[in-house]
Amino acid sequence: MEATTGSRRTDTCDVVVVGAGIVGAAVAVRIARFGMQVAVLDAQKVAGGATGRSAGMVVAGLPGHYRRAVKAFGREQARTLWALTIEGRERLAESANRVGVTLERVGSLAVAVTEEEVETLRASAELLREDGFDAWFGTTDPLGRGFLATLRQPDDGVVDVAELTRALLSSAPIAVHTDTEVYELEPTGEGVRVWAQGRNVRCGRVVLTVDGYASLLDPALSQWVTQGRALIVTTEPLAGAGFPIPCYANYGHKYACPLPDGRWALGAWWRPRPGAAPIEPDQSLREGLGRFITRYFPEVRGRIAGRRSGVMGFTSDGIPVVGRLPPHPPSSSPWGSAGGG
Repeated sequence: MEATTGSRRTDTCDVVVVGAGIVGAAVAVRIARFGMQVAVLDAQKVAGGATGRSAGMVVAGLPGHYRRAVKAFGREQARTLWALTIEGRERLAESANRVGVTLERVGSLAVAVTEEEVETLRASAELLREDGFDAWFGTTDPLGRGFLATLRQPDDGVVDVAELTRALLSSAPIAVHTDTEVYELEPTGEGVRVWAQGRNVRCGRVVLTVDGYASLLDPALSQWVTQGRALIVTTEPLAGAGFPIPCYANYGHKYACPLPDGRWALGAWWRPRPGAAPIEPDQSLREGLGRFITRYFPEVRGRIAGRRSGVMGFTSDGIPVVGRLPPHPPSSSPWGSAGGG
């Protein structure tokens, strides 16, 4: 990379990755291993966005459980998509092992808080087993917290995703520029000029891994990615208390996860729904998570040490989106990436 005169730096590289979260780090490392020069730019710090708000649950599957996936996509496609998420989980585990970050294989519990969710979990477990996946269902609560039923996936786990992101970026020759907001992508005859705070970068390719902020950088992504909100609270260390397995309830909208240092992380997320009445999402999240904590984790009340909220990206069907943005020529090929929450 090279600097020129003036207050703004002009750098060059092969590929720019916009976004220093877990997805951006994984993409950057993969590209760097092919011998290409990679720069990562982020408006915040490394893992400063959704990655830093993650509880670190490494869970196979799609939002809403397997029965919903079968209904939405058909049996064969649902099976294929589920298998892809398992492959992704295993690749993440391999990456964590390679850079010396611990991923604890404690499994995960999908828990039911309504009778309708009980039946969804029951049917999902049956379908999963029929399709060759490892899952256990029971109308008991191994956590002893009053949940109506549980579906366990034994090979899921927990990882410090912020630590993993930093370790990945340190494991390869990658130029990381934090506090460097990208505000324009300019196609050129030879590639793309990335205009950012304090610098611009000339490169051949751009990869966008900015989660819910994608449509702010390129409006074309708004047809695939919408903004939602997420809230996570962490407790002070709770000596002598805890639960061994992370769990998620209300079709994944709320979750609780033990952390290695004795703290707990509990969170919730919200996404806009077509035709739904407008609400104030942060207030709704606070109230909903508060009720969840009071009902199922009452010992947490008064022990909250930190809160974080922010933007999350959602696709309409819960399937991640990867592809080339139509307005850009083949030589520039930016991509959009967003998860289902």
